[in-house]
Amino acid sequence: MLSRHNIRIKVLQTLYAYSQSGHTDSSIAEKEYLKSVDESYRLYLLNMLYLLTVADYSKVDYDIKSKKFRPTEEDKKATLRLYENPVLTSLRENDSFLYRTKKEKLPKLIDEDLVRKLYQQFVRQDYHKSYQEMNPVPVKEHQYCLVNLYKTMLSEEYFLDHLEDISTTSEDDQSLIFGALKRSVRSIEEDEDFFLLQLPNEEFVHDFGKELLYKVIRHNDELQDLIVEKLKNWNEDRVAVLDMMLLKLGICEFMYFPSIPTKVTINEYVGLAKDYSTDKSKRFINGILDRLMKDLTEQGLINKEGRGLKEN
Repeated sequence: MLSRHNIRIKVLQTLYAYSQSGHTDSSIAEKEYLKSVDESYRLYLLNMLYLLTVADYSKVDYDIKSKKFRPTEEDKKATLRLYENPVLTSLRENDSFLYRTKKEKLPKLIDEDLVRKLYQQFVRQDYHKSYQEMNPVPVKEHQYCLVNLYKTMLSEEYFLDHLEDISTTSEDDQSLIFGALKRSVRSIEEDEDFFLLQLPNEEFVHDFGKELLYKVIRHNDELQDLIVEKLKNWNEDRVAVLDMMLLKLGICEFMYFPSIPTKVTINEYVGLAKDYSTDKSKRFINGILDRLMKDLTEQGLINKEGRGLKEN
């Protein structure tokens, strides 16, 4: 579920919190980093559970409407189409998934009033009406329906606020969780262990992320000196804390991760500067990393391995 890009964000956030805390024990940083990785997966599970719970509310809604003494014409049109969605049925009957959510104590985080509001918002959509009336319903349409439901959920600020109250990583993890959820919806019926496929990649988490975190902490002074040498017309104290961290992370990737092309590294940290730092940071990060890349290459300190990398 987590790409190298997502791992870079978590390492950056961990480094920032570590530097602000005044801690000197790197094991504390590692613990917080791994905690943030676990939290992303937990959020994925929670969002899957919310999707199921909101969709299941359609059964409650149907029962209420079908028992009315004087149902409206709209009430008479109520069906169990959403509740009987075969993808949802597979999810609802997946004991391994439900056990995992209980183990993570996620059912306790579900806000029932929020579930009702999210469902009511979905049934107001034109798509819901067309889905109810569709006959027959293609398999992919059942999948698309759930993706559409989740999009509706994400469009509601109160749902996003709720997730942020639960986890501080929610906003940053939103796009990756959405991608994981879409992949899961497509595979639930064929693979009962679909949720295990979204577990964080151990190589990315440890061999890349944890190592990158440690390299920056261990070589902090050396990295600082390399950067200061390139600060033409800049005072070291004027460089934003996040910019300095982005530069240190980029240098570490240059020097200690031979399989990652230097161009990829520069593009990644320029992108992160745009998303997390100041308006001027993008150009600043690009210029400093480009100069450092050329100098370190000339000094023989950047050695890339693998097909298509050595010329970098």
